[in-house]
Amino acid sequence: MTVIAGELVVVKKSGLEKESGVYDDSHHRVTILPVTESGEELGGRMAGLFSEVELFSPKELKARGLKSVVKEAWSESDSIIFVCASGIAVRSIAPLLKSKATDPAVLVADETGNFVISLVSGHLGGANKLTRRVSSAIGATPVITTATDSRGLPCIEDITERFGLVIENIKKIKVVNSAILDGGPVVVVDTDAVRRDGMEKFVASYGKSAGSIFTFTGKSVPRDVVRAYVVVTPEADPVVLHPLKRNTMLLRPKEYVAGVGCRRGVSAEEVGRVIRKALKGVGVSPLTLKGLATIDIKRDEAGLLEFVRNAGVDIEFFTAEELNGVEAVSVSSSVVYAQTGAKAVAEPAALISAKTDRLCQEKIKSKRVTVALAKARFML
Repeated sequence: MTVIAGELVVVKKSGLEKESGVYDDSHHRVTILPVTESGEELGGRMAGLFSEVELFSPKELKARGLKSVVKEAWSESDSIIFVCASGIAVRSIAPLLKSKATDPAVLVADETGNFVISLVSGHLGGANKLTRRVSSAIGATPVITTATDSRGLPCIEDITERFGLVIENIKKIKVVNSAILDGGPVVVVDTDAVRRDGMEKFVASYGKSAGSIFTFTGKSVPRDVVRAYVVVTPEADPVVLHPLKRNTMLLRPKEYVAGVGCRRGVSAEEVGRVIRKALKGVGVSPLTLKGLATIDIKRDEAGLLEFVRNAGVDIEFFTAEELNGVEAVSVSSSVVYAQTGAKAVAEPAALISAKTDRLCQEKIKSKRVTVALAKARFML
């Protein structure tokens, strides 16, 4: 998922693949639109690849109107797959196109299944990856035209997806990818040595020419010859040296877990407000939120689930016994224990989920929500 700076808002997210061919991603919603009867069977075959999919029949599309269905799917789906001529798809989506950061992935397959085309949101929306996956499953030829893919080079979106990073300044994508296409140099600054080493090896896997484009370092050094800087940092207000600002992209590592305790009926808005307050308190960007953790009796808590769905993050649930196995930093609550069987929820949940023994933010409270933060260590 990609998130726009300053708010935890969902934009489109590419699916995570299993070897079985089913996308193991509860956030990924796919709409398949076979426009003709001859393409209906192919649409059905594609639908079997996904765990959350809406497959329309040609009769339904004719009755409701293709453009009407596409307009509705545009806001509700992460990916839209047309089975028709590419011209039909282009005319259907043209009025809806806004930004690579928000448009869903759009694919077009011909009705005989010879080709699958990545049409829109190839990198950020995951259309390129989806095109390869679908093509492999149905025996089609994938058609991918993005410049870095055509030249066998990594793009910055590939790196961010692989290492769980969020692009803060979306407009800098063009700056960085253009620098990659021009042969660099592109300097990636990251103080996390494990992640930095992983990124260097990932880029090198594309070949010697790709590896020569990038320099990976733990410290920014202003140099006029550098085409683009990529700075990986959780800091809310990082210091970027003035000569570097114009060509610097900020990437946020998703590494903070919010342990959450809440009363029944809490709203997603209040959950988000307290989480953002906690993140601000430790001086990190709201884009660094990795996930939520709480007690298992909150599995059906609508406000929590709505926040998780809208923010595009994961949530873990732990039993009272598991939570009681961790010593809370703050004083335990007799009220919480009486209601849940757990001596505390927010702090131990954050610690267990982040696999650490240290909080970076002890619990803070609103009227109905308690939040604690722990930082998860990056692991390859």
